[in-house]
Amino acid sequence: MHQRCAVALWVMIGVLSGIWGGPAYAGQDEYIAGYAASMLEHEFHLSAAVIEVEGGMVDVYVPRLGAEDPEKILSSLRAIPGVTGAHVHTGQEAAKSAKAGAVRAVTPESHSKFLPRGLLVEPLHADPRWPHFGAAYHALSSGREFASAFGESFAVYRNAAPFKGEWELGIQAGVFGVFDTERRSIDLINADYTIGVVASYRADRLSGFVRIRHQSSHLGDEFILNNPQVMRVNLSYEEIDLKLSYDLTSWMRWYGGVGTLVRKDPRTLGRETTQAGVELKSPWLLAGGTIRPVAYADFQANARANWAVSRSIMAGLQFENARIGDRKLQVLGEYFSGPSPDGQLFSKRVEWVGLGVHLWF
Repeated sequence: MHQRCAVALWVMIGVLSGIWGGPAYAGQDEYIAGYAASMLEHEFHLSAAVIEVEGGMVDVYVPRLGAEDPEKILSSLRAIPGVTGAHVHTGQEAAKSAKAGAVRAVTPESHSKFLPRGLLVEPLHADPRWPHFGAAYHALSSGREFASAFGESFAVYRNAAPFKGEWELGIQAGVFGVFDTERRSIDLINADYTIGVVASYRADRLSGFVRIRHQSSHLGDEFILNNPQVMRVNLSYEEIDLKLSYDLTSWMRWYGGVGTLVRKDPRTLGRETTQAGVELKSPWLLAGGTIRPVAYADFQANARANWAVSRSIMAGLQFENARIGDRKLQVLGEYFSGPSPDGQLFSKRVEWVGLGVHLWF
């Protein structure tokens, strides 16, 4: 009698642990395949990916990864309850005869989407005028300043494109301010306002965009009063620019492009603009997949500043969720040298070192 009660008790414990604890259910291949497919589609934006699961082992076959980090995909797959191992195969199709008993799931092909998550073209992180949320403290030879950025880039519509790619139409908007911290009132020195429409394209490692944007610049009232020698100009313009980007590896990216001003005030402004840069991100995640070292460099030269080259260098740590493809917080050391990126002060040469906090959604 006591033996029967003991056996019944152990059976009940096993059933309850399967219901409440989850591993008995979560370890099923069907659950893993569905979980992995949903994650790859919604967090990493992978279309036409084939997921095969057998005995907890996950194999993902994807035509292209684009800008997604394979190591982060693997860490996310391995974190699914019941997964015993994971592999990502790029540029391959799942063999029809392989793993005949495996459970299979497929993410949808590329299709039209309104307000999709993420962007086809990664931000130009070291560009001082790329819309995002951020704040930085700069130490210059002439004093100290606080710089702020408020804005965002987001996609409105996305669809499939030729050469197994995708295209999207998006909007950029931002406000960039710089403040004089040498004064107790922390006077506004300059504020730049920008808004633009962006048409982007990506096919695997190659991406790019065509953008038309408006920018206007305004000096702060207190700055004008305290610096009567500064000549204010009604600086505003519209620019059309083209940028191309190529991911050499999962941890290195190059970009570059040109632009021209189609309307300008004052009319004496030079029209042509150029930009190039390189971005490095560590393929290894630290602290349990939440911290990644990064380094960026951006170089610009344009006719309105007589082709003097501006250099923007940033490096530091990126904090991110090990299971989510978007949303990043960066703490970066910064160095800048060249014509000021602050619109009204474009003819002034500046140099600073600083520390910034930047948010990317």
